[in-house]
Amino acid sequence: MTRQLELIDTLVAEGRIGFSFDEAKSILGVSTPATANALRGLAALGLVDRLARGHYAIRPLGSLGTSTATDDLGLAVGGAFQGREHRIAYLSALAELGLVSHPVRQIFVACTHQVRFTTVSRRPLRSIVERPETIHLEAEAIGHSWRSNLERALFESALRVDLTGGVERLAEALAAGADDADPTRIMRLATAFGARGRAAERRLASLAYALELPLSLEPTVTSPQPVIRLDPRDEQVAWTDARFRVAWNVTVNELQAIVRN
Repeated sequence: MTRQLELIDTLVAEGRIGFSFDEAKSILGVSTPATANALRGLAALGLVDRLARGHYAIRPLGSLGTSTATDDLGLAVGGAFQGREHRIAYLSALAELGLVSHPVRQIFVACTHQVRFTTVSRRPLRSIVERPETIHLEAEAIGHSWRSNLERALFESALRVDLTGGVERLAEALAAGADDADPTRIMRLATAFGARGRAAERRLASLAYALELPLSLEPTVTSPQPVIRLDPRDEQVAWTDARFRVAWNVTVNELQAIVRN
């Protein structure tokens, strides 16, 4: 146990929270099986948390016994995705920004490469491959990780409604963030993502206009442009917004009831 505690002491002295299996082995100066046993022992005592295969984090004092992802998602994701360009995104970003009321257990991370692990700190992971050119557009650094900022979180949630939990969650998030969101940043994102981005901007504009939210988006929409769906997965049409040519799968009243509660 003395050697195990020396590992933690060494890492803390270096200002390290996250570390890899190989780094632990080097500090301990023991074999691979002995390192694995040492880390299992520390994890059993609640002193370290296994983030993903080969990646660990020291548990902050006062939160022993909880998941690192519960206590500090940036720390957990930063350790698991060390060396990979990534961003905490979609529903996870909305939750971290305080834009949705219900807890989010699954972790959503955009990354420039596919990863093989499916959990981070014992929570299920949904990894979405994204181009390097856009991975950090309108993103902010949080510790050793990155997270979508307010505008990016709202925009990407309209871009991929399936990764947001549906239009109800999208409307809830937009209502919570509309006062602080900068429409210019959203418009720049729409331009960067081309046709798909302009469709996302139209969804946000339609929601803001119909729900009377303080977000001034004015995408150019002309009558020859095809109608797009608020939720591309749902073919039901409850109402069509003629201004932005968006077919809603729910009524305005249904979404208004959600955002006003």
